[in-house]
Amino acid sequence: MSANQFTHLEINVSNIKHNLRYFRSFLSEKTKMLVLVKAYGYGHGIGDFSRILENNGIDYLAVAFPNEGIAIRQAGVQLPVIVLSAGMEDYPLLIRYRLEPSLPCLETFRRFQSEAAALGEHGYPVHIKLDTGMHRLGFEKTELEALAKELPLARSVRIASVFSHFAASGDPSQDDFTKTQIARFQALSSFLASYLDYMPLRHLLNSPGIERFAKEAQYDMVRLGIGLYGMSYVDRSLLRPTAYLKTPILQVKTVRQGETIGYARAGKITVPAAKIATLAIGYADGVNRHLSAGKACFSVNGHRAPTIGNICMDMCMIDVSGIDVKPGDMVTVFGDDPTIFELADILGTIPYEILTTVAQRVSRVYVF
Repeated sequence: MSANQFTHLEINVSNIKHNLRYFRSFLSEKTKMLVLVKAYGYGHGIGDFSRILENNGIDYLAVAFPNEGIAIRQAGVQLPVIVLSAGMEDYPLLIRYRLEPSLPCLETFRRFQSEAAALGEHGYPVHIKLDTGMHRLGFEKTELEALAKELPLARSVRIASVFSHFAASGDPSQDDFTKTQIARFQALSSFLASYLDYMPLRHLLNSPGIERFAKEAQYDMVRLGIGLYGMSYVDRSLLRPTAYLKTPILQVKTVRQGETIGYARAGKITVPAAKIATLAIGYADGVNRHLSAGKACFSVNGHRAPTIGNICMDMCMIDVSGIDVKPGDMVTVFGDDPTIFELADILGTIPYEILTTVAQRVSRVYVF
């Protein structure tokens, strides 16, 4: 079966390379790049997608949970992988698959170095998370001082990197706070490094941070997330969409005035006749039910067609009156038209949610 016959998320690898070049243009040649592939690679896939990134010179990957990192290892990817949200009970599993934990507090540090020592590890790479103002996870100054005193005895681990997370680096109105975070990171990371006889990597910049603060805070590595997937906080026209959600038309029928479409009879035909196309995609695939009833339009054969009636679990309907369509024609739910930004605006959310809610049952097709 060819890619144009079933519901799929088409991943445009050329556009991924374009977006990588854009973000690398802000960096010095020696600055490393980490790409976040958590949440199934922001919907783009995990194993195959991570191999593509490895083949394009990425230095590090990061995931949220151990199972995501395990999938990367099972795909044969050798890049170092940071696990950002591992529970302490998962630490032996991380070591088994050579995954590297983010450690945000003294309890996690003690537990991991103990587990690593019990397994005979020496110098296992770990990553120290600093809280510079996000107040979600991370060491603050007092706890960092306690960590520094324990480091000489913790020989089972080695600090591979020290990092922190911006709260609002894409918002110019919050730049004073972002600069405060940069200053705090500089002070805290330097304090920790003063207790080591080696220098860990330091990384602070996220996607908007790369675009807006690369001159003053790129340090040794940056973390690219939503920017890779087409989101710019400076100029969206500089980036290209990387994911195209497409689905075939299952059936086309003419429905007369007074008839209704779908569950709860929510779609009503108010013209003498309407041409309705049923699509092989629904809310279980990631098409949010709040896009029902004409709130969104999808693209088919060069035309935009509004949704009609309620979006179902596995199907939805669009009004294709006046458009030349037939079963098997492909409809774009998002991509170039409409964009993920348009759908996010309709739903009152962010592009991240649009990408990450595409179900794993939707096939990922990589186009090179």
